[in-house]
Amino acid sequence: MRRKIAQYIISLDQAANKTHQAEDRQIFRILLADSAVLLALVNTGANIELVMEAATRHDRLWGQMWPVDDVCAAAISEWQKVKDLIN
Repeated sequence: MRRKIAQYIISLDQAANKTHQAEDRQIFRILLADSAVLLALVNTGANIELVMEAATRHDRLWGQMWPVDDVCAAAISEWQKVKDLIN
């Protein structure tokens, strides 16, 4: 799971650096910050319920923010893989 979350975080960072939309950059930074909590929970061996709560909160962020630039496609795909592992 750690590897998948790390790949997801890398895809967010790449999207933030490649986007041509200033608004999207801020969205990716918010998602990056929140995904760090998820990775920290997994790395410290936190209870699965805590991990699932963090994943649910992170998924809500995706639902509240809509990046415009197509560079987010890889990050969305990687996030789906993480969600599939957690659920």
